[in-house]
Amino acid sequence: MVELREITEENFEECISLQLTEDQWKYVASNAYSLSEAYVLIKEGKYTPLPYAIYSHGDMVGFIMAVYQPIDDDLEDDENVFYLSRMMIDKRYQGNGYGREAMIKMIEIMRGFQNGSAEAVVLSCSQENIVAYELYKSLGFVDTGEYDEDGDSYYRLNL
Repeated sequence: MVELREITEENFEECISLQLTEDQWKYVASNAYSLSEAYVLIKEGKYTPLPYAIYSHGDMVGFIMAVYQPIDDDLEDDENVFYLSRMMIDKRYQGNGYGREAMIKMIEIMRGFQNGSAEAVVLSCSQENIVAYELYKSLGFVDTGEYDEDGDSYYRLNL
């Protein structure tokens, strides 16, 4: 059973100590970077970050973060969405289904956030990252045909 817990002073160090395999680092930023990004987003007040530690049976096994991006004055922002900016499972715990369970729980949180005001969840993923790509596809995310500045494909799940 997986649960998502807020990042606190008590679990911060453990969260930034989580590790990926050597070849996975090219696909995801560090948790320290992600939490720094969350801090800046909170200070700016424009977007709302939702960073969580992923736990199973009392052990921290990963990290996930989405960012609520409401419609604003940017002409490209024509709907309220969540951007799933990070999802990682520590290398010691991979292959146990924790990523799938965490994604399902995060989607539930996003569906209920601000009374369900977001229309979709979007994310970018390298098509070379087969495990992540297959996970997102199995959860209903579809390729939008668009790419980010790194050449990663954008995927969307309507809420």
